[in-house]
Amino acid sequence: MLAFSPLIYRDLFHASDVGTMKVNEIANLAKVSPDTVRFYNREGLLRPRKDPRNGYYVYSSDDLRRLRFVRVANKLGFNLREVKVMLSHGTEGGLAGSDLRELFTDRLCRLEQELTELKRLRDDMKATVQVWRQMPDGAPNGQSVQEFSRAPTS
Repeated sequence: MLAFSPLIYRDLFHASDVGTMKVNEIANLAKVSPDTVRFYNREGLLRPRKDPRNGYYVYSSDDLRRLRFVRVANKLGFNLREVKVMLSHGTEGGLAGSDLRELFTDRLCRLEQELTELKRLRDDMKATVQVWRQMPDGAPNGQSVQEFSRAPTS
């Protein structure tokens, strides 16, 4: 079961005490770079308004919540398309439970496949290092490196 620590949960959803923010301010609160904020804005994940006096984007507490959600989803391995789907169905958890469960199940399946591949790669590398240790000088040569690079990955 996925569990968020109380601090992550607080950081994700407790932003109501924040007024409007400029890009540097929201970036500092979300612990990301201003370029990251601008990128997510260009991708349509944030909804700032433009200040008519100077044309600067002004971000709200909802933008901060969304930004924090995007960061957590990213850490969980969700890609940008999946995050957009999650956010397009409402502002705070608007995605239906069954749809969210399906997204998490799909991500878990991909993660299991990646782990299997990484374990296979680790085992191949361990075996290769063992072969290299048995060489007279203990160092790989061009032939052994080529053999490792030609080894099947699946």
